Amino acid sequence: MMPTTSERLFDAIQTLPEPLLAEVLDFADFLRAKQMKVLSQSSDTPLTSLCGGLENTKTFSASPLAIQQQLRDEWR
Repeated sequence: MMPTTSERLFDAIQTLPEPLLAEVLDFADFLRAKQMKVLSQSSDTPLTSLCGGLENTKTFSASPLAIQQQLRDEWR
């Protein structure tokens, strides 16, 4: 049976000196914090906050009918 990642990590750190163990722990803490940040950002951002923003750009400043016509013309 193939060892799990946790088992392989445990085996790898068994022979490391203390200063390198501290680096491994720092890196693990960094990865954990990074994961928590990504999880909190994805769950805290409501979908409605992603709406809009393009209506004031040059591309979308025309009337909706003019924009539709421009898009149709581009696909011909």
